[in-house]
Amino acid sequence: MNKKFTKDLSAVFTFLFPIVYIVLGLLLLIVDEINTKVFAYLLGMISMVFGAALIIQYFLRRQYLDIHAYGFSLGAFAVLIGFCIMVEADAVADSLTILLNLCIMLTSLVKVQNSIQLRCIQSVMWIPMLVVSCLFLLCTVLIATAFEGEVRDIFTYVVLICDGIASFAAAIVLRVVFRIKAAEGASNAMEPVNE
Repeated sequence: MNKKFTKDLSAVFTFLFPIVYIVLGLLLLIVDEINTKVFAYLLGMISMVFGAALIIQYFLRRQYLDIHAYGFSLGAFAVLIGFCIMVEADAVADSLTILLNLCIMLTSLVKVQNSIQLRCIQSVMWIPMLVVSCLFLLCTVLIATAFEGEVRDIFTYVVLICDGIASFAAAIVLRVVFRIKAAEGASNAMEPVNE
């Protein structure tokens, strides 16, 4: 996959998604009698816009010349998913908690991967990252198995907000640690070898 495309997608995922999680969780938790069908439509529209942006980027950056670039396919997939979500907005609204739980699970697994990355570059931050990600994975299991009805919904919204905050913090920690390690590597490379 094109490195620039991968970097752009990574930046969107690591910084935009946590903000969306926090805002969405707060709205669902604070605003009484909020219409979850509206969120289904918004989710569908966001998916379609994101997909269209990927397709446009695919052609503008001439990624069709790179056999490892899949921007068009991912974009078309996002557009189709968005369209299906909008057509089935009632069904999506009814299963919003399940979808949010899957989103929390995904970002928790991303944090597990981040902890592995931190471990590989020998940063002590891998331990708290792994603990936090495992706690969120435990929460997703509890959402799926231990709670029902309004209690499950409220617990899901609270976990969504906390996961957004944790994901944002994890993204910052990861970037800072990698920059420090890169700077250390560059300074070590510039040091003269004593004979």
